[in-house]
Amino acid sequence: MTHAAALLQLAADLGLSCPRLRRDGTVVVHSDEAGYLATTRLSATASELIGTYVHVITDDAPGATDALEM
Repeated sequence: MTHAAALLQLAADLGLSCPRLRRDGTVVVHSDEAGYLATTRLSATASELIGTYVHVITDDAPGATDALEM
């Protein structure tokens, strides 16, 4: 949550919406694009920003429903 504002902006810049955070630190986003290019980019950029791997999944994946708004 320390980097929530930056993550929200990164997600928006990549065309991803509704970013949320699971208790295990996984970022959950909605994507209207086919494939996972934008989520992969978000993971890479967020990992660089935070200094550790950031797991990003789309909201249609199992386990995405328990995420909380950032």
